Amino acid sequence: MDWRDRLARYFHNTLPSASAVEIEQVGAMPAGASNDTVSIDLAVTCDERRMTVPLVLRPQRRDGILAPYDVSRQFRVMRALQRTAVPVPATAWYEPDTAVLGVPFFVMSRVAGVTPPLFWHGGMTNELLAIGEALAAIHAVDIEAAGLDFLMPCPGPASSIESELAAWRERHRRNGLDGHPISDALYHWLVKNEPADARFALLHGDPNPGNYLLREKSVVGVLDWELAAIGDPRSDLGFYAALMTIFAGAASEDGRSVLSDAYATVTGEELTSLAYYEAAGLYRMAVVIAGWSGPAGVGYALEAIGRRLDHLLGPRWAG
Repeated sequence: MDWRDRLARYFHNTLPSASAVEIEQVGAMPAGASNDTVSIDLAVTCDERRMTVPLVLRPQRRDGILAPYDVSRQFRVMRALQRTAVPVPATAWYEPDTAVLGVPFFVMSRVAGVTPPLFWHGGMTNELLAIGEALAAIHAVDIEAAGLDFLMPCPGPASSIESELAAWRERHRRNGLDGHPISDALYHWLVKNEPADARFALLHGDPNPGNYLLREKSVVGVLDWELAAIGDPRSDLGFYAALMTIFAGAASEDGRSVLSDAYATVTGEELTSLAYYEAAGLYRMAVVIAGWSGPAGVGYALEAIGRRLDHLLGPRWAG
């Protein structure tokens, strides 16, 4: 039986009041380098009335640059956020049984909108300010009230940077970076030198503009929650600064980016220690690149990261 037929049967069993459930259309959706995302038009007939429901299917990848993957965790995060001011697509079902597709998966609503480019080279716009507002809403979520405290590593970490990087330490090991003189030294430097005003907040994990759906200059959906974590809000800004530095050649003097500028504008916050948080983002970038190229091919990238760290933190940062 084709996977589409198995999925249609699954939907029919999930919607027992329907007289017929058919998958009308299946298509790949634009997504990041680490996600599998499939659009589905589900035709549901009930009481002789036929309706089409636009959905998105998120199957769990077996391996990849950000392994290990856990779609149940993403589902729990998005489900919890539906009770907050953060705009997320409605989540419908999570299915742990691998009999349907061979892997666990979840299904969510398909929200109409457009995504800005991943690398934002333009100036300040209403769209970018809307993204800054959505990111600030994420950071303002009451973690305990929303039921998101499960994102905190257990046992509880001593600092917000250790909380944020807990899963990245496992990826660091998995991607063969244990013992690397730059990435190991950077992790320990980050733990030792965390800013005194660091706090715990919900992080999106990858807040690049491409993970926001906009309609009429407003954010109507925040996507791709696989890297959600608990850490300092500036870590989200630092990750985007590191992304721009490594992949877009748009390094700043002090860890700022167009996203941090927009965030500061809409929140009125004076953002400090952005160089430190770009350094935290560069640690994550090293892990990502090792996942792409393997430990044997990551040497040049880590040398480039080391040079950027010298510029951000001073040549004796690892001393």
